[in-house]
Parts: sequence; structure tokens; C-alpha cells
Amino acid sequence: MKSNSVFVIAEAGSNWRMGTPERDLKMAKTLIDIASKSGADAVKFQTYRSKTVYVPNAGTVDYLSKRGIKESITKIFDDLSMPYEMIPVLAKYCKSKKIEFMSTPFSIDDAKAIDPYVRRHKLASSEITHSRLIEFLAKTKKPLIISTGAANLTDIEWAINHFYSHGGKKLYLLQTTMKYPASLESLNLSAITHLKNKFNLPVGFSDHSEDPVIGPIVAVTLGAEIIEKHFTLNKHLPGPDNSFALEPNQLKNMIAAIHNAQKCFGKNKKLF
Repeated sequence: MKSNSVFVIAEAGSNWRMGTPERDLKMAKTLIDIASKSGADAVKFQTYRSKTVYVPNAGTVDYLSKRGIKESITKIFDDLSMPYEMIPVLAKYCKSKKIEFMSTPFSIDDAKAIDPYVRRHKLASSEITHSRLIEFLAKTKKPLIISTGAANLTDIEWAINHFYSHGGKKLYLLQTTMKYPASLESLNLSAITHLKNKFNLPVGFSDHSEDPVIGPIVAVTLGAEIIEKHFTLNKHLPGPDNSFALEPNQLKNMIAAIHNAQKCFGKNKKLF
């Protein structure tokens, strides 16, 4: 990551899924184009299989049910699972567009599939106690970004120590609220300062709110070094993540606002 610059991750999530392999790949590349043109440092997808994330009778998810999506979470995840074969294709396309490729793994097999193609790894909030996955990611010697939604300080401290004890090197934390969408009142951005002071680590913010700038700008002023935000081609497309994601112009405006906010910081002394 560049020094003195916020690292912006444009989260494509599952918004590449369009129903056929041809349309899926076209949308994934379109999202990469949008992220690159918007000035994001990285574009991130997710790599998972339902059998390694949920038990077969996991049921439905509340935030999906409210949107009229009534299928089981395992069936939804099966449908949204990115084929491993897409990973090198998207990584190569990202390289051609001069943007970093990222993908969040949810199992060791997922991590093995993406590791050759990423510079850094991301651990989802739900996996913060996934010991074997953390061990694998530590042994890659690549930087790891850990989301901390739904985790308490004991969970976070355990994950940090487990990462380092298995050879991990560089570590970042993200303040996260596991609501989709998250209200502004639920973001708890003061935790950024708390996490920095508690663990002496760089901290960022993964924003699930619908507002394009308020959360990220407040986070940056509190010292966030990473901003992660979902984006989409169109909020009205089907799928679980499109409705609360930023559209292309909003993503571009958010990134510009972050960079402009940093220009205001100046130096840590009074100038004439």
C-alpha cells in the first residue's frame, strides 16, 4: 500500500453473477473496468462454496428475506459461487487494467485457488475464528486484512496472535458492521481509534451503509488506512448485494472525496 494514502477496495462481491458463464464473465470484467476508471486501488470478489460456509439446513437469511429472496442460504451460495476457473482470467484482466485483483476465501481450498493471483489476502468477519484458514493465510507470508464485524476484542486478539504465531507478517484490521445495509447509527466508527490503540495495528473500514461518502470520510478523518465499499453496475439488478451497493458515479465520487479529504489534513503543526 502507498504510504500516506488510503487504500480503496471496490467490493464487487457477488454482483458479477448474471446467469450464464458468458454473461457472468462479461459483467465481472465490466465491474473491473468501473473500479479501475473510478480510481480504486483494488477490486475484490469472493471465493466460496456453500458446503464450507453453511450446514445443509442453514435456512434463510433475514436481510435477504426482506428483499423477497426466500431460497435457502445454501442454494443462494451455490448459485453465487465463482468457478475457480474464472480467477486467473479476472486476475489477468485486472493486470491489463492496472488495478489489483483480490478475492476473499472462505476455506483452505478457496485460498489455495486464489493465492497465486493475489498480493494480499482478506479474511471475512465470519471467518475470524477459522483457525486452519488463518494458518494457511499466515504461511503465504502475504499481508492479511481482517474484517472484525460481529467479533469482540477477545476474538480479534486471538486471530491476531494465531496469525503471527504461524508465520504471518503484515496485518490490517477493518471496523465492520455486519448489517446489509447498515444504518449510519450502527457504524460505530470510533472503534477505529479504539482498535488502533488496543492492537497497535493499521485499521480501516468496510462500509455496508448505503450513503456513498459519510462513513468513508468520517473513517478517514479517524485514521482509517483502508476503505472497502460494495459497488455495482446498477442497484436494480437482481442478487443480494446490488441494492445497497454504489453505482459507478457514486463510487467515483466517493474515491475523489476520500482523496480530497486527505488533502485537508496538512501537517501536524500550526502553520502561518
